[in-house]
Amino acid sequence: MQRLDHFMADALGQYYGAGDPFGVTGDFITAPEISQLFGEIIGIWAVQKWMRMGSPATFNLIELGPGRGTLMADLLRGTAHIPEFHAAMHVHLVEMSESLKERQQETLSPCSVQWHNHLSAIPNDKPSIIIANEFFDALPVRQFKYKRGEWQEHYIAGVQTVWKDVENPPLKATLPPACEGDMYEFSQEQKDYAELIARYNGAALIIDYGYERSAYGDTLQALYKHQYCAITDHVGEADLTTHVDFECLATFFKHTSTKTQRQFLKENGIDIRYQQLNNPNLDGGYLRLIAPDQMGDLFKVLEINL
Repeated sequence: MQRLDHFMADALGQYYGAGDPFGVTGDFITAPEISQLFGEIIGIWAVQKWMRMGSPATFNLIELGPGRGTLMADLLRGTAHIPEFHAAMHVHLVEMSESLKERQQETLSPCSVQWHNHLSAIPNDKPSIIIANEFFDALPVRQFKYKRGEWQEHYIAGVQTVWKDVENPPLKATLPPACEGDMYEFSQEQKDYAELIARYNGAALIIDYGYERSAYGDTLQALYKHQYCAITDHVGEADLTTHVDFECLATFFKHTSTKTQRQFLKENGIDIRYQQLNNPNLDGGYLRLIAPDQMGDLFKVLEINL
């Protein structure tokens, strides 16, 4: 029998270690794979942050969970006309999967890149810009349910869910008092990463699907070849994710703003860039990124000034 977060950690370790889960032939498609506009607009945001930091002569550009390296490649290409920005940056990628590291190296060649298994390996002694797109949703969670005035915790036994009584679960200050049957999710790894990011100076951007206000509910889902399945089906072959609680995440930082992906992209010039390129092949991706009934409102953006 395993606690849910331990089960998730084992399953996701196998999943990301096995190969490339992105794209049409994988299990999901992320925003950078949908349109070059996404990475280019984040590049614009990064340049603005760098300038507001006083255009430091050296800074760390860090991406957590960079996938195929597509976002970073689009960011670098889209900002190539600002040589001072490129001369100052040191690119760091936080990635545990060896197969994905190889893919990122191919995508980003000949750019100079340093890889790390964890953010803690990157010194925080210089200004930093940190980007985390669809990273926090894949960090393991624990689940708790309120039954008859007591808390129970989710465990996995074989292919079965088991609820065990638990004393003093880690509560979220952003949640209201629980009612019968209420369930919530808590991630120690999300907490650890947020606290670690808060130790850096500069700016950070966290983009994920989730909710702006803390709420009770079960958001854990498994995806296998673009189809939903039970979390105990295709273990090590299916992607496991949860919705990110942005209100709770924001409590780890002093200066933040949360908005929808649609708002963020429009505020940073996606419409202008889309019109500049004037390429009909970008129409579908552009709409998918900003349409309220697609990624536009489902995905949230947490901007952090560190």
